[in-house]
Amino acid sequence: MQTAFLVIYTLLYLIGLIFLFPFEYFKRPPNIRKRWLLEKMGFFAKSSSYSNTDSKPKIWIHAVSVGEVLAISSFVKALSKDYEIIISTITDTGQRVAFERFKNYPVKIIYLPFDTPCAIRRTINFFKPKALILVETELWPNLIFFSSKKFPVFIVNGRLSEKSYKGYKKLKIFIKPLLRKIHSIYVQEETYKDRFINLGAEKERIYTTGNMKFDIEIKEITFEWENSIPKPIILAGSTHEPEEEIITDIFIKLNINGTLIITPRHPERFERVENVIKNKITLSQREIYFSKLSEIKTSLNIKPSTMILLVDRMGILSSLYRMCDIAIIGGSFIPHGGQNPLEPAYWKKSFICGPHMNNFPFIEEFIKEQACIMTEKELLDKRILELINNNSLRNSIGLKAYEIFKKKSGATERTLNHLKAIL
Repeated sequence: MQTAFLVIYTLLYLIGLIFLFPFEYFKRPPNIRKRWLLEKMGFFAKSSSYSNTDSKPKIWIHAVSVGEVLAISSFVKALSKDYEIIISTITDTGQRVAFERFKNYPVKIIYLPFDTPCAIRRTINFFKPKALILVETELWPNLIFFSSKKFPVFIVNGRLSEKSYKGYKKLKIFIKPLLRKIHSIYVQEETYKDRFINLGAEKERIYTTGNMKFDIEIKEITFEWENSIPKPIILAGSTHEPEEEIITDIFIKLNINGTLIITPRHPERFERVENVIKNKITLSQREIYFSKLSEIKTSLNIKPSTMILLVDRMGILSSLYRMCDIAIIGGSFIPHGGQNPLEPAYWKKSFICGPHMNNFPFIEEFIKEQACIMTEKELLDKRILELINNNSLRNSIGLKAYEIFKKKSGATERTLNHLKAIL
């Protein structure tokens, strides 16, 4: 049955690839298209940057995008002491962050090959890894099937959102044998453990080790311009459409002096978000200074009382949270599931999120301990004003968030201890 499933899956995958390939190819900058195509097809030998000169055994880690790369930073650095690491991502932003994070470590960064037998086998035969580690929920059938025939496959920082769980449950007859190919699964929460078991994973091979995102390391970056922008600072992080419009409207309506920093989740939306903000400012007829981060060299040439700053640069959001007074978590005011709230907690900052935080079940503890504010978008303006006018409340929320953050750390070490006993 599994063979039939893989054949059908591969055929459907190839059909989908025919339609999606032109979009995926041309959406990338011309200078990386050739490398993207070769790596997606499993060809690496022609590039000297992939030469196998390191004498250490290799481990292949797949982290789909930025969030997963950041979550495993400490994990990768620890493993790289004994292994050469191959990190594959799917997104270009994931690539950029991985290159920056691990440039001083024995780590090679590649695009995940197409999930076809030929591309996967070529990649395995070239790198000859000792193990494959999948981050969170990356159940690629051919990748898991052909890898498991050669070496053990693991899932670390595992999670199964309710949406993913319901989808996989409909295919349980095919997912169960796939999960049985995985040597061990290390999950963030007991909820995820139960979901993996219900899909057919063996209970004895699943361990609740915690969330590696609590083990993040954030480099403190001082920005030359940070003291020249008006205070207080409200930072909306990893926003999605139409959250920028909602938050900009509220900032303008509140008529407060200060700065709103907006950081869209996806770089391809920078221009659209810029137009939205400029139109809002024009319609408001208020004196609000607008700038993109790329336009600020050292400090502002003027001293505005109110400002909106669009961050058109990737990879610095976690450091930007340090300077804010209030953080707003993007992806939580729409049915997306929310973005990572741990970065403001790391800096002891109070944060507000919307009701759609189902990607982060631990948020319930933050709410229970009054370590954050969850609100509907209709009440967001009142919650922002409440925090602006109450310094002690802001500080209290930030400190409580930090205490939870520290208490729940240690997942990386626990996962590493399990793996070292196996590898």
